[in-house]
Amino acid sequence: MRAARRVVFGLAFCLLCSSFASAAPQISIVPATPRPGEVVFVTLRPDAPLARASCSWRGRCYVFLPCGDAYQLVLPVAAGTRAGGHHATLYWKCADGTSGSARVPIEVRPRRFGIQKLQLSAKQEQKYSAPDTEREYRLIGAALDAVSSKRLWQGDFLMPVQGRISTEYGLQRYVNGHFGYRHRGVDIAAKQGTPVQAAAAGVVSLADESFQLHGKTVIIDHGQGTSTLYLHLSEIEVSPGEAVAQGQVIGRVGATGIATGPHLHYAVYAYHEAVDPFFWLHIPQ
Repeated sequence: MRAARRVVFGLAFCLLCSSFASAAPQISIVPATPRPGEVVFVTLRPDAPLARASCSWRGRCYVFLPCGDAYQLVLPVAAGTRAGGHHATLYWKCADGTSGSARVPIEVRPRRFGIQKLQLSAKQEQKYSAPDTEREYRLIGAALDAVSSKRLWQGDFLMPVQGRISTEYGLQRYVNGHFGYRHRGVDIAAKQGTPVQAAAAGVVSLADESFQLHGKTVIIDHGQGTSTLYLHLSEIEVSPGEAVAQGQVIGRVGATGIATGPHLHYAVYAYHEAVDPFFWLHIPQ
């Protein structure tokens, strides 16, 4: 694992809502200076059990989940986040009724994303507006919204298949001359039928062979709001609700759905926010 700067905040950063300073937990964030597309691991270590804890970050509210004697949160830094100083506001309430809050600075480093231009046939373009497209997004969205309290992964993620990276994370895609969307994962070109492995341990939250846009699709819930997504498979070898181990074969590389050739679209999501899969290959500590 790569070395990462960790910041631990003491009472100086805490704006307590109660008279008991001892109720303020120790706060640590890593990495302290993330880039757009990465995540920040936020940990609270209180002196006494917490009844609840949450975080306000860029207009959204996230809930801390217990992990041993601490409380953890995988906080996504969206690809579109501007570089510079930001703040996350943490709130907690102890079992004894005392409560507090802290405003924690997070410095986002600059990052530039490239541009990709695609040419699709009229038949391929029609799939974007096909009647079933809404259903696909709804089912995928519901799976990515899953927040299991237990963290199921341990250590670095695996790259699910080896091959040429044909499209990087975060690229701004122009389809037939018009801006389409920002690429939310990485495309890995590989031979048709190449085994695809689970990047980390988890539970299959979606396995669907009927999608016309995304192709045969698998989503794995890794706990604590983190999921991985695998698109355009030629075969699916797992079922919804199935527990999978890291490295287990879950499907085969294909070109189903809208695809210009055999490849795997692989993405990592934190609380439904697409983040850079390469970040997870060397999780900072």
